[in-house]
Amino acid sequence: MKRVVILMYHIVAEPLSAQEARYCCPPGRFESQMKHLRDSGASLVALDALADAFDGRGDWPGSGVAVTFDDGFAETFANASSILERYAIPATMFAVADRLGQSNDWMARRGFPARRLMSAAQLREMSAAGVAIGSHTRSHPRLPEIDAAAKREEIRGSRACLEDVLGRAVTAFAYPYGLFDDDARSAVEEAGYRVACSTRSGFNAPDADRYSLRRVEIYGGDSPWQFRQKLKFGATDVSRLFPLRYYAARVASRLGF
Repeated sequence: MKRVVILMYHIVAEPLSAQEARYCCPPGRFESQMKHLRDSGASLVALDALADAFDGRGDWPGSGVAVTFDDGFAETFANASSILERYAIPATMFAVADRLGQSNDWMARRGFPARRLMSAAQLREMSAAGVAIGSHTRSHPRLPEIDAAAKREEIRGSRACLEDVLGRAVTAFAYPYGLFDDDARSAVEEAGYRVACSTRSGFNAPDADRYSLRRVEIYGGDSPWQFRQKLKFGATDVSRLFPLRYYAARVASRLGF
């Protein structure tokens, strides 16, 4: 079966508060997960490889896994870079173009701890090490809540800004908060991105919409069995009973219920 699961991480660090624990994957846990991916024999793919497959210039992975990070936290750079290199994991970092070297103000306004974001120099270093850099807009807005001109500045402008910083093409985009509408999707395509990621969970097949790819979020507290379930079923929210419900739903669907 040809399907790809795209994993979504935020901060690779110990949580500073209970509120952000969901978004913080401790470095030791992250390393265990990356080791599992490498040891499992899964086809580890970059988003550009998926774009090539959409373009007919490459094969769609039989059972692929892609790793992505949102926001560009400095702790993720410090804690994840060596792990990705150690296990040869292709990955994409989605950076907020106008916040390089600043803080996660969109989270701090909601009571989350303030954390430093990667600087331009760190972004270039991560890119040079082989991690693809994608865009997460200029300022992390809720795209459906801003007008068409502002959408395009956030989407197109962030690509231009990051390309100036990196000196190379930026080809992937991730919608902040996973929120997008038809106009935002059109703006991403118009801006020349090859693929875009949402936060809707599920697998991605060859007939997927390349501008609303699904991702599975990895929570900071995910246990090894939860991580394995997320990979197997392409679902963000899993439980001990999830496999039973999953297979029961598939049987019911085949029987026409």
